[in-house]
This record gives sequence, structure tokens and C-alpha cells, in this order.
Amino acid sequence: MNGWVIFWLAIIAFVALVWANSRGTQRWPGFDGFQAIVAPKAGDSAHGLYKILVVSVLIVAGIFIFGYAKLDKAETLAWFGDFVGGVIGPVLTFLTFVGLLVTIILQQNANREARAEAAKAEQAFEKQLSSQKRESFESTFFQMLTLHNTIVTSIDIRRSDIKLGDIKGRDCFKFFSQILRAKFEQDKELGLTDRDAIRIAYSAFWIEWQQDLGHYFRYLYNVIRFIDEANVRARYMKLLRAQLSDFELVIMFYNCQTEQGAKLGKYAEQYAMFDNLPKHLLYSPTHAGLMHGSAFDETLLPQQAVYG
Repeated sequence: MNGWVIFWLAIIAFVALVWANSRGTQRWPGFDGFQAIVAPKAGDSAHGLYKILVVSVLIVAGIFIFGYAKLDKAETLAWFGDFVGGVIGPVLTFLTFVGLLVTIILQQNANREARAEAAKAEQAFEKQLSSQKRESFESTFFQMLTLHNTIVTSIDIRRSDIKLGDIKGRDCFKFFSQILRAKFEQDKELGLTDRDAIRIAYSAFWIEWQQDLGHYFRYLYNVIRFIDEANVRARYMKLLRAQLSDFELVIMFYNCQTEQGAKLGKYAEQYAMFDNLPKHLLYSPTHAGLMHGSAFDETLLPQQAVYG
């Protein structure tokens, strides 16, 4: 058969294979065997490459044997040399190309595995870093809670009447609430609106008791802000709310109605700070309406505030 005919038949066969492969996901003939060499399931290509080496040696040996069988005359020695050079040379070149191709594919597989391992290592590092941040946050948070309780217990009210005795700690807030209520009711009798009466009464109350409550509210505000700046808020805000007594919440509620407590009021509505506040302790049933319902009911909070 003419050599050009064989060449063009090979080209047509190659084009047909390319076209067939582009029409679907079916693999080319022999691909599974090639994949078993360059990407074996056991992860070791030595066995497959050894097979290629054996086949190559057999091909070369077969060519030598075939050529040697033709050496019946001395003048055919030159022909044998040309035969070996013309056949084995391209064969070895082809095998070199195959070896290079296999090397490239093996390197690609190695790079892919290296990237996968690097991604896993990065994920593990991020998880570890996140865990460390959480531990650091929790450590600081619980230290702040401890200090907050220390501030509360350090508050004391010394009364001139020895029989009444001194008031200390959280009991002071019930006393504060009684004083603030009395001032509110006095101002309310002047015909003021509830909001104005609250602000005037609280202003007078604050002047009298700022020395005891100033540090308390400054620190409480910073604890809430610290939680707000964290990625996970709901659990820790609930823990903080659990630390506040009923009368602490009452004083905090009326503090939020003043200009100085406006920032604290925003946090109160954002995190339902008065969810545990008994509304009957407020000085009027209508006072709950002075703030958004989310300040008293956690279910009214935006989704990101509850689970953020």
C-alpha cells in the first residue's frame, strides 16, 4: 500500500476520533489504560511505566531480529544499518515524547494534590485561628462580666438613720427606683407629658446619684459594645441580660429615655435588653410604648441580631 495512502488514512482516523470525542463524554479508545499508568488508584505509576519499558524493549528487539534475519548477504549490511537507523530512531523519539507527556501529566497530578493539601491546611489554619479568636473573646467577655458584678457589689448607700441600715449591691437599684419614681410622680403632677417628666426627673436623679451610677453605666455600655462588635452576639448578650436584676433594668430603661442614654437605648432595641423586665415595675403601663417593641421581645428582633 502506498505510504501516502496510509498517512492520509491515519489523518482521517485521527480527525474522526476528535470529532467523536467532541460529540459526547465517551473516552477515546485506550484512555483507561493510559490513565491507569499516569494516575493509578494505588498512587504509584512505576508498574505501568515498567510495562511501557518492556514493550519498548520487545519492539526494538523485534526490529533487530527482523533485520538480522534479512542478513543473508554481506551487501545487505548497509541496508540493515539504514533500516535500524530509520526505524528505531523514530521509535525512540516517539517513546521519548511519550515519556515527556507522562512526566507532564504526573507533574500536573502532583500539583493538583499539592494544591488540595494546601487548601486543607489553609482551612485547618482558619479554623484554628477562628477557635483562638473565640477563646480570646470568651475569656475577655467573662472577665468583663466579673468586673461588672464587682462594680455592682461595690455600690453602697449609707443612710443617716442607723435603724434603716446601709444598702449594698443590687439592693441599691430598688432604692434608686423608688427615688426616681417619686421624682417622676412629682413632675407629672405639674402637667408635663410622661416623656418630659421622665427626662426632668431623671436629670435631677442623676445629679444626686451620678457618683454611684456613672461608672456602672459607662462600663455596662462598653460591655454591650464589645459584644456588638463580635461575630456571634446572641448567646453572649443573653448571658449579659441574665446578670441584670429587675430594678437594674428599670433604671436602665429610664436612662435610655434621656439624651445621655440614647446610644444605650439603640442597643436595647437591637438586642431586646428588656426582654426580662417585668413591665409592672415601670412607672406607668404606657411607658413600654416609649421604645420599640424589639426592646422587650426577642422575637421582634431582626434575624441577624438574633443569630448574628
